[in-house]
Amino acid sequence: MKINSYVQTRLYILLCGLYFLFSSCSEPIPASKVTDISDIKAVIDIYQTLTDQNDNSISVSLYDRKGKMFGNDSVNITVNGKKIDYKIVQGLYYTKTYLYHTEKIAPENNQYEFQIQLANGKKFFLGSVPSLKLSSARNIIYKEEVPLSQDFSIHWSGLQDVNVLYLSKTVKVNTKEKSNVETFMEQPGDTIKIGPAGTYTLKKEKFSKPGETLDILAFQFTAEKTGTVNPKLLKGSSSKINGYHDEHTTFK
Repeated sequence: MKINSYVQTRLYILLCGLYFLFSSCSEPIPASKVTDISDIKAVIDIYQTLTDQNDNSISVSLYDRKGKMFGNDSVNITVNGKKIDYKIVQGLYYTKTYLYHTEKIAPENNQYEFQIQLANGKKFFLGSVPSLKLSSARNIIYKEEVPLSQDFSIHWSGLQDVNVLYLSKTVKVNTKEKSNVETFMEQPGDTIKIGPAGTYTLKKEKFSKPGETLDILAFQFTAEKTGTVNPKLLKGSSSKINGYHDEHTTFK
């Protein structure tokens, strides 16, 4: 019996989908078989507010040599001597996320220090991340409402550790059809390397383009730092921390 090309194509897509499903759902290597730090890729992520070092969120993800995320109650991770909670998050299509997560851990000597104990009892230094210095959003000076006929400027000072400014726009789309419903659209913004003090000016000529008018400009003053990880970890291991001040202004 011959199968027409349409059925063959549908069958091929189905088989590819099943392969992806089963391959993505396959279990990672058992934690008991991870016997050395060199068997692991570790990714450490920290968010810390810029107004309170104790207000933070800490996550660690572990991967085996095949790139599969893994975790186990028998593998313990601590930060500054405090155990990080291990949890399994059930996702779509039977996928699982194995995550070590905790919050509100105070840095010690301006550092977050991570240790790992494997299922076989071996302990290793996992990584270290510097804490972020505190700063106040009151040091960001700007007008909350700006007429479209004027340039817009932001002035800032004393933003310790802040090194990136993210800008994003929301514009009002001008449609030909007359309607009581206004349409708004978010646009990709700009990323600007900055220092603790400075000035940014957006010229009024850049507020609008044909068919659209600037409505909201959001700006995020962000502090980003990278830490260190155990050099014996697998390639791709990393540690980083970030925090930010979120502000915005509207245009009339």
